[in-house]
Amino acid sequence: MGERAGKPRAARAVRIAAAALVGAVVVACGGGPGAAGTTAEDANGTVQLVMAPDPVWKWLEDQGIKQEMEQKAGIQVLASSSWDEFGVYAGGHADVISAATYEVPDLEEATGEPATVFGMYNGDRSILAVAAGSPAQNVCDLKGKKIATYTSVSITLIWGMYAKKFCDLDLRAGGGDYEVVVTDVQNMSSLVARGDADACLCLPDFAIPDLAGGALRPLYDGKAAAQLYAEHFGSNKQADSHPQTNVFVARKAWVERNPEEANFLIALWDRGIKEWEANRDAIIDAYPEDFAVRSPEESAFLKDWLANRYDWFAPTAFLDQQWVTEETELFDLMKETGFMDEDVAAPNFTVLTPST
Repeated sequence: MGERAGKPRAARAVRIAAAALVGAVVVACGGGPGAAGTTAEDANGTVQLVMAPDPVWKWLEDQGIKQEMEQKAGIQVLASSSWDEFGVYAGGHADVISAATYEVPDLEEATGEPATVFGMYNGDRSILAVAAGSPAQNVCDLKGKKIATYTSVSITLIWGMYAKKFCDLDLRAGGGDYEVVVTDVQNMSSLVARGDADACLCLPDFAIPDLAGGALRPLYDGKAAAQLYAEHFGSNKQADSHPQTNVFVARKAWVERNPEEANFLIALWDRGIKEWEANRDAIIDAYPEDFAVRSPEESAFLKDWLANRYDWFAPTAFLDQQWVTEETELFDLMKETGFMDEDVAAPNFTVLTPST
């Protein structure tokens, strides 16, 4: 995942008007590491996957599920761990990586190669939070205030669109109507709690102590960015899996040449999502470090958040045309709010059919 239940990845800039657009990305190298160009070779039953550490992937391996599915399909996923998926992709050392949907145009511009999104994983879980005693009720009330975030792009881009739509304000690093402070993800909530920042664009799992202790108060009833998108901007008000901060992306030529390998990878991740739904608490207990959990109390708080506020894992890893249409609407909002140039095309999507 891009910003999964662990340290979020760094981001890069894309062609945009008022702010930068990007982050870690996904791609395919034709037939294996080092391949280049717009054609792809046969994968020969092997998928080279690079991603940041992920607890569900660890669960699939430790439970023997990955190995069993690989043996049955005759396909192997060779996964390596890196926080810099974009760099690995750019260097030609992966078939597949993960990225936010809105980061894919940057991938294509950086490489000159068509890419395609062919699976999904996580919605945007970021929240806007203030100190307990703050009178602010929304992003509009924070005009001129200091807002902490871990990146000048990614979630800041999304909340910047919300500020533009909700109150015609400019939220971006390096200027605008707010003082945006970029800091380490682990420090954002504590900056707010001790008064060194007025608000934060926080990831809830990295703000557990301050949220659980009451030092931090989430605005918008604690709704995640994806929930706000569904409520205010999406055509499907029930779909809170938009926008995606983690989709699976590969070079388009690779997916077209290797449909069985591409389908197997998404089927494997879909099994992971089913395991998450059935064993969420057990997975958190097994890999607390991947959720920034340090105590039984923090574990209980996170479990409650996921159960009663927002579970950012998508309901399936497979795309369908309705979901693709809804996710693509984000690009219209980006252009409307000036966060993307009008001539930037939405990414390509490949809808795979689950095997029966």
